[in-house]
Amino acid sequence: MEEMRFIDPSDFQLCEMDTDSAYMAISAPHLDDIIKPHLRDEYQREKSSWFPRDDTPDHRAYDKRTPGLFKVEWAGDGIVALCSKTYYCFGEKDKAVCKGLNKKTNDITKMNYLEALENQRAGEGVNRGFRMRSDGMYTYEQVKTAFTYFYPKRRVADDGVSTTYLDL
Repeated sequence: MEEMRFIDPSDFQLCEMDTDSAYMAISAPHLDDIIKPHLRDEYQREKSSWFPRDDTPDHRAYDKRTPGLFKVEWAGDGIVALCSKTYYCFGEKDKAVCKGLNKKTNDITKMNYLEALENQRAGEGVNRGFRMRSDGMYTYEQVKTAFTYFYPKRRVADDGVSTTYLDL
């Protein structure tokens, strides 16, 4: 397969994907480490078609803003990806994403994501805030389904972790 030319499929696993991002686990510390040895020279020649150049500060600055290139948004030890826009990345610096849930008013931890995944039950959170109406300002509290385990974009295997394409 052309898209697997540089990397063996056993060296990576797609974890989470959205319109403008893709999170994947790889079998080595860096992507360059899993390039097939006999294709490393070719990969180095073509790499700038896919990733920002890092050979000079000017190239790095220019390519950082170039649309269409893959940029590393986060790197770490692991990810618990429940569905699009609902994942927890952990490592040196953790990253929690849970669309529609206010991070300031909820204690969002890796355990929230793991419980939803293991129990196959969505978790909840509470959003609190202020809302203006014509006759004044009011506070509100809204309970939200936040940690959804159902993943509608790919078929989840029986192990609850691996995914494959939807056979539609």
